[in-house]
Amino acid sequence: MKRFAIAFLTVFTVVIFFVSNTFAQAPYQKGDKIGQVGIGYGFAGIYGTASVPPISVGFQYGIEDKISIGGLVGYTSSTYDYGTWYGTDYSWTYTYIIIGARGEYHFLENSNNMDGYAGATLGYAIASVSTPSGFTGYYSAGTSYMVFGAHLGLRYYFNPNIAVFGEVGYGVGYITAGVAFKL
Repeated sequence: MKRFAIAFLTVFTVVIFFVSNTFAQAPYQKGDKIGQVGIGYGFAGIYGTASVPPISVGFQYGIEDKISIGGLVGYTSSTYDYGTWYGTDYSWTYTYIIIGARGEYHFLENSNNMDGYAGATLGYAIASVSTPSGFTGYYSAGTSYMVFGAHLGLRYYFNPNIAVFGEVGYGVGYITAGVAFKL
């Protein structure tokens, strides 16, 4: 029993030492590879009413101690109801695929589990529309366009590799929340 207690205390001490040293490191460092998946609210340039909220997948790579670059792919869709035209109700469905590059400045220092950042997005929204059959009225639908955005975000790490995040700004969604992880 005594050997078991000593072994247990030794293993426990080593684990606590390892975990505390791991958390002592900053949540963001040069060379970090961070992936994230999020769901948002609102999308600039959308026609009609959103039917699928903005969903995004992103990747950031730390090129400097406070600067990261990466990419983002997002998806959303909406429905525009034209109303009744000669007794028939017409609606259009739009889909948007957003592909963009992102840069972020990580400004929160001296934190063991939070990563505050501000960034910019430059991308392209590939929009497609389904026109209802039989529609004879005049309706012009705009399609693909450039996306410019800025965001402010915070990641809270539960452990050194997994975090939840929230962002506000102008890009894929006005508000985005999700899960981030270090690769």
